[in-house]
Amino acid sequence: MQTTNPFQTILDELGEVKDLLYSLKKEPEVELKKKLYSIKECSEILKLDYQTVRSHILKGNIKAEQIGRFYRVNHFDLMDALNEVKSLKYRR
Repeated sequence: MQTTNPFQTILDELGEVKDLLYSLKKEPEVELKKKLYSIKECSEILKLDYQTVRSHILKGNIKAEQIGRFYRVNHFDLMDALNEVKSLKYRR
């Protein structure tokens, strides 16, 4: 006579839920890698003027890609530049 664990189905379902949670945790990272911001969106995030953000991009303080005649800033590049630009804002 073979005895089975009465909780095995629950353990299997918990394993599936655990895998789903890990996959959901990884999704935002993949989504943010593709996220590009315009200069206007960057200025709202950084709480700086449009021209200030544009000048930082032109100086090279914020890494941006030029697509056509517009600049687009990657999400991670913007977050890296966030602390640096905030400190530059008050340095004169």
